[in-house]
Amino acid sequence: MHETAVDWETVRADAVALMSRYVQFNTTNPPGQEMAAAQWLCDQLLSRGITQDVTVHEPLPGRGLLVARIPGEQALKPLVVNHHLDVVTADPAQWTYPPFSGAVADGFVWGRGTLDTKSLGVMFLLALQRLVREGARFRRPVVFLAVPDEEAGSQGMRWFVERYAGEIDPQWVWDEGAGGNRGVFGPQVLYGIAVAEKQVYQVRLTASGDPGHGSMPHDNNATVTLLKAVDLVLSAPRPVRLTEITAGMFRAVAAGQKFPTSLLLNNLGNPLVRRVAAGQLTANKMVNALLRDTVSLTVLRAGYKTNVIPESAEAELDCRLLPDTKAEEFHSWLVARIADPRVKVESIHMSAPSGVAPLSGPFYSAVAGAIARHVPGAGIFPLLMTGATDGHYWRERGYAAYGFSPAVLDPLDIGRIHGIDERISSDNLVSGVKMVYDVIRELCVEAR
Repeated sequence: MHETAVDWETVRADAVALMSRYVQFNTTNPPGQEMAAAQWLCDQLLSRGITQDVTVHEPLPGRGLLVARIPGEQALKPLVVNHHLDVVTADPAQWTYPPFSGAVADGFVWGRGTLDTKSLGVMFLLALQRLVREGARFRRPVVFLAVPDEEAGSQGMRWFVERYAGEIDPQWVWDEGAGGNRGVFGPQVLYGIAVAEKQVYQVRLTASGDPGHGSMPHDNNATVTLLKAVDLVLSAPRPVRLTEITAGMFRAVAAGQKFPTSLLLNNLGNPLVRRVAAGQLTANKMVNALLRDTVSLTVLRAGYKTNVIPESAEAELDCRLLPDTKAEEFHSWLVARIADPRVKVESIHMSAPSGVAPLSGPFYSAVAGAIARHVPGAGIFPLLMTGATDGHYWRERGYAAYGFSPAVLDPLDIGRIHGIDERISSDNLVSGVKMVYDVIRELCVEAR
């Protein structure tokens, strides 16, 4: 393969135009309706000469799922690169530019999906186009995926994995989940590479009691019983625990901190140091979620008339468990903590433990190398995702799935993800294409 000189301003213009057009497909989920966006991606892959092996599936009516394959010359397992087509809702009244306009202004493309995760698809597409145009000989196959319904149930990836995981049998899966940040843990640029996710464990508490008239309070009010149960759970945070993943993250963060913070972060494996630092660490909601099983009260249902004491009341809790927490143990803890036979505790949704992708090896090294080449001095760390992505369907089956979006965001733009005025800079689009190109070239392309 001969690496040719690249006119990066042309790449920038192309990336901005692609990003702007992609945003204009309103794939708000629900209902999603991703088929038009999937067909457009299909046209882009074909017209740009990236591959002719493109299939658009329809796992559910109107829900497009695209699979494109670039063959490899050797009998090697493929690299899967994935992003999702759907986006969360957006209220146009609150946005500077309409959320599906794809407006280009001030060095940014604005719109829902620019960060989560249509930009990742643009980076994958343009990096593959550059490799193909340079005459790359792919020793390892590449599978380009664009799936629906990541934001509201993940039926798209579940459908695909159940039918095709064994056939594809990937060596690695590259998905969303982490990336670069500046100003979150100090001025240093830090890149996270997601290697695992917390397990989702959602429960419903149902309290029962005696109904009656609101004018005559009594001691068996289901609503009061429920509130006491919820308070017992929320007032007893689960213990702080350090996993190998979070220990690696804190070591990377420590490099940009002053003494004594750097000393504490480098030695969190020591129980005494951990106790000293725990209060400060858990004061940050993101760090707190990385260090313990968490419980969030998200839904309350009780009563139907102000002057009637109801016979039942319900609460729903969104619990996220560390990779080594057993769901059975956590459920037993909830029951024991509440310790009230009037309160029924039932699981309403539970994901399988996600598994952990290797913290070393070719994929992790290729990403680290690309970061070092393009952002010298940046820190790199493994990340435990507190939320859920499509990657966990692969990890559950033992495949090495990583989350990495090669964009550097400050706290303001991180807050725009699922928020107001989501946007991505043209600089991030260009640097993302460069990094994706380097990673795919290292893992999949025959050296000459």
